[in-house]
Amino acid sequence: MDIRGKKALITGGALRIGNAITIKLVEAGADVVVHYNKSETDAYELCDLISNDGGTAIPLQKDLSRENAAAEIFDELENLGFIPEIIINNASIYSEAGILEAEGEAFHNNFDVNSLVPLMLSREMASRVSSGVVINLLDSRITEYDHIHVPYHLSKQTLFSFTRMLSMELAPAVRVNGVAPGAILPPPEFSPAETEKWIKLREKTNPLLKVGTPEEVAEAVEFLIRSDFITGQVIFVDGGRHLQGSFYGL
Repeated sequence: MDIRGKKALITGGALRIGNAITIKLVEAGADVVVHYNKSETDAYELCDLISNDGGTAIPLQKDLSRENAAAEIFDELENLGFIPEIIINNASIYSEAGILEAEGEAFHNNFDVNSLVPLMLSREMASRVSSGVVINLLDSRITEYDHIHVPYHLSKQTLFSFTRMLSMELAPAVRVNGVAPGAILPPPEFSPAETEKWIKLREKTNPLLKVGTPEEVAEAVEFLIRSDFITGQVIFVDGGRHLQGSFYGL
């Protein structure tokens, strides 16, 4: 797909990896909707920056945990005359809990935001466009057992399955692929000392002995959008960590 002139929706597009993807697509010539939940200031500042530089960027607020959030997003986009041909399902929540203590609410919340909304957004777009691309942001740990973040972990595994299923069900009109980042960014609340410790620990977890960057994730996203003969694929941007063993046989 030629990205120039295409319309793209990036969920969680204001900050961190989402920010890098938004900027990458704008640089490639796309018009973008930057979805956010609570990061209003960051979303508006990013959109103003893009608009002042001659691009088209629209901020859109939506709590993805709301029932019918995906349909509401497309209703609002239709009112704006903006029907995306590219969806980047980047927004997610991240619950820390093991399988023996995680509450049912945590599973529901993670599955709703991390799995079901990407599925519903993909379906909404597919019903409106003649051709399109969906990129789902996964997690390189879908191949292993992340026993500390089980609700999140299972929701990302489900999104992986949805990626494969939709690549079959929506073909040939819509291609669906995934990008699975590994160690890219420390938690935003970390101090410089905590960040340095985080980097040193994560560098030892993959064969390349380093951490990645949001820009490298964005480059993988751009590649999958442009590559018209790829669907149902997942690119691991993780320094090779996923090669070191597979708990689930993936």
